Amino acid sequence: MNKIRLQFAVVSYFFYFFLRFGWALLIGGLLCIFASDNRLLLATGMGLVLFDFIASFIESVRVFLKMGQKNHPSMYGFDMDEEIEKNNEELFEIPEALSGKICIQKLKEQLSDESTVEECVRAFEKICEDPIDDDMLLFECGIYPWEGDYFSFSLTRQYPDGADEFFQVKMELIFSADKENKKLFESAWDSRIKGDFFDYVRNSKSYRYAQENKSLKLRIYMEQT
Repeated sequence: MNKIRLQFAVVSYFFYFFLRFGWALLIGGLLCIFASDNRLLLATGMGLVLFDFIASFIESVRVFLKMGQKNHPSMYGFDMDEEIEKNNEELFEIPEALSGKICIQKLKEQLSDESTVEECVRAFEKICEDPIDDDMLLFECGIYPWEGDYFSFSLTRQYPDGADEFFQVKMELIFSADKENKKLFESAWDSRIKGDFFDYVRNSKSYRYAQENKSLKLRIYMEQT
């Protein structure tokens, strides 16, 4: 059992290192290469690369520890809703989280568990029309080792929290894992997409899958990295 947990933790480390926190590796690497004669920029670049290493390691350790908990529910297990709501209540008390709180409220007013993927993406696109400084968009889909038997279709709006971390407004459609969605894995930041971000989402294989299959649940919440 420990061997399986370790394998999952290693897989999750590479996921976080190259995808979730890959922006830090990319920017840091470029600074190290092209600003090597500037000590400040070089130090910033090395700091970003180090952040990627450390943050990915911490997240993979969390995966390892969570999998070791007896009867630990999947990250997408529906008994996690209460914990998510409690966390959101705490985040909403932070003044800098106001923009994210407004996004969450608007999404919850428009959407429900019965909403289609078309309605969800349209609503998320609408809230992104309201400007937030230095925000970024992330599209993620897949079944990850620590998530159990669920496929996630996820959109995230991320923005700085004013303390070197980020707030993330997240909208997830959750599906049962099956043979078809086990082949699907997509992850893309808007900065790496040529053209419109939401056109990219709508043209994806995961979007087509979500159109053709009924989701189990819609989850709308906020996190702080």
